[in-house]
Amino acid sequence: MADGIRAVAASRAASARGGYGIVGAMSSGVIQRHDTMAVAVLLVLTAASQWERIFGPSLIGMDTATAFYPWYGFLGEQLRAGRLPVWNPHQFSGTPFAADPESGWMYLPAMLAFTALPLEAAGKAHVVFHVALAGLGMYAFTRLLGASIFGGLLAATIYAHSGFLEGHAVCCFAYSDVAAWLPLMLLGAERAIRGAGWRVQVTWWGVAGLSLSQILSAWVGQGAYYAALVLGSYLGYRTIFAAVGTPAARVRSFARHLNGMLLFGLALAAAGLLPRLEYNLVSNLPGGYPSASVSLFTSWSDWGIIDGWQRLLLQPGFAYVGWPALALAVAAPLVARRRRGVSYFALLGVVVLVLARAEPTPLHALMGWLPGFESIHARSPERALIVFYLAPAVLAAATLTALKVPGRPLLNALVGTLVLVVVSVDLHTAWTAQEAESLASGGDYPFLATDLGAYYAPSGAALFLQSKAATDRFRYFGYAQHVYGGPMPYTLRWADPNITALQVNNRALVTGLEDIQGYNPIHVARYDDFIAVLNGHSQNYHHADVFDTGLHSRLLDVLNVRYVLVPAVTASDEIAPALDPSMRTVYQDERVSVLENPSALPRAWLVHAAQQVAPGAAAGVLAAGSVDLREVAVLEEAPPFLAAPDDASRDAVQIVSDAPDRIQLRVTSQATAMIVLSEVYYPAWRVSLDGLATRLYIADHALPAVAVPSGEHDVELRYESVALPAGLIVSATAFVALIALAASAVYWSRNSN
Repeated sequence: MADGIRAVAASRAASARGGYGIVGAMSSGVIQRHDTMAVAVLLVLTAASQWERIFGPSLIGMDTATAFYPWYGFLGEQLRAGRLPVWNPHQFSGTPFAADPESGWMYLPAMLAFTALPLEAAGKAHVVFHVALAGLGMYAFTRLLGASIFGGLLAATIYAHSGFLEGHAVCCFAYSDVAAWLPLMLLGAERAIRGAGWRVQVTWWGVAGLSLSQILSAWVGQGAYYAALVLGSYLGYRTIFAAVGTPAARVRSFARHLNGMLLFGLALAAAGLLPRLEYNLVSNLPGGYPSASVSLFTSWSDWGIIDGWQRLLLQPGFAYVGWPALALAVAAPLVARRRRGVSYFALLGVVVLVLARAEPTPLHALMGWLPGFESIHARSPERALIVFYLAPAVLAAATLTALKVPGRPLLNALVGTLVLVVVSVDLHTAWTAQEAESLASGGDYPFLATDLGAYYAPSGAALFLQSKAATDRFRYFGYAQHVYGGPMPYTLRWADPNITALQVNNRALVTGLEDIQGYNPIHVARYDDFIAVLNGHSQNYHHADVFDTGLHSRLLDVLNVRYVLVPAVTASDEIAPALDPSMRTVYQDERVSVLENPSALPRAWLVHAAQQVAPGAAAGVLAAGSVDLREVAVLEEAPPFLAAPDDASRDAVQIVSDAPDRIQLRVTSQATAMIVLSEVYYPAWRVSLDGLATRLYIADHALPAVAVPSGEHDVELRYESVALPAGLIVSATAFVALIALAASAVYWSRNSN
């Protein structure tokens, strides 16, 4: 009895000090040992559930195959070479990389795994890490809320192995990356609220802020917005509605904790966040997604939750939670209503299911008053489910904990084990069924089981282009026209060998080639305009593809397009592309033909004349085709003085060195001229002439240009974003501060005993 009293006293003392360890050292003695054993069980179960992913072929889906693996692979390659990955020359004729919201820059798991490991191993490590992080974070959080050992294990199992996290860890990393950090973010918030002393509180602000920073780095759009709403609402629940004290004191507590966590989160994410804000201003998505077809303020009387919730939550799929878990969660407000967090997470679950509905409700209208919510949420409201699975996990843990019978440890262990087995088997069976369906190309997200090295291995056509790139600088694009017009749906047919042979879907990031096309929700806006002029029409904001109407455009020459890849044999759902007859076949295999464009301009060329047009009118001039861009630069500002040479054939532009963030040119001009480069203009580019800074113009609506006097000169373009070094300084300072605070808090805690 005395030992038991001392254990309880030690537990309370540790809690008062703020605590450390997997559950914040919330207890000592036997309970702490049980937690250690539970964590070991969780790790073993995680390894068992991911066994096939670890030792079998990799599972990939559309977004991981066409976007995340190419992006993360390029990120790791640049970091291994000791370079900051600021510019990506392999997509969209050149585009920002560190500033890309989903590139993986400043997302620490991706940076570490894909820098240290080969692509195949890095992908497996990335998936397993997030499953483990989600489970361990949820276990620690629910134990802190008072869940039993089995309750914590149940919550971890539901959260880490729901169809949502299992499925999106294969198809779409951004979703699983965000979801995995949410429990740790809430754990940090809860520990900060309970912490005694400013050192402990500020340290746990840092833990919550670190989680938020990783969410911002993984998905700065909808994912981060929903995560911030959860953090703010949970803090409001704990410090205002479930706290004691005067209303003013509660509000001050809420503001102090929220501001501290947001400050840490924004500071730790600054190295990625500031460049992304800079990019957003000149992107095709300034301020958010294109306008949705529905307004959140259209209905003030229509209520309901997401359509087909039974199918989504209770049938195997990418939103599955299952009857056992859902039944336990629904029971929580009845059998465990007084337990901490039950009212909040019950309300959270209902609110998310309402907001995930496509048709607006009064709740949508109310939320629409939040800054930016309508523009972010209205386009794809079902993405709100990313935070839903917190609710069933926490609520089910509360129900199982409430069912404990005092003084009957064996019975409680048997009941806990039985419930855990039933839920685990249900989730595993549902996921196995969904995985089989996806591997058979069924369901919403088809999968492919493959060796990543083999999947991304360069084809014969890619090897041919790589041999040419060893001595020349050029761009290419792949093209296959659908029977209904336009290019093939490349991303939807990402697993088709005939489509991968075209080297589309961002494969240039893996092969080191340079493509004018790509798949990404964010592009430089001027480049989108350029491609729209080239095609004669716009397209979905994710893509910048060449359509049949653009195959004869002279703007392809301006982009340095030397090669075009087309199917060697026209399939039944294709139309043979009507290419320029001057293009000749220079390579062919059983899947693809490579044609050479003899009229492609070099990467940089000289013009001795410029035409000034009104601001915003350059795209229209390009569309009219009235200016020969080989001879004349179209500017939207006053041009520099230019002169015609006596013998233009003696002009020359030589690329001396070429790196993603630095281009050095040697220029010989017979008269004052402008160098025009086919690299895309971006405000972070800086230029020097013979070592002295000079002005960078925007030519032909989207290309950088530099004025040079007659004679021989050295010109250098450097990518020098002010946002990136400023962000790195802020983030580095925040990381050092967080480590110092954590060390100080641990030292203070140990020496206060």
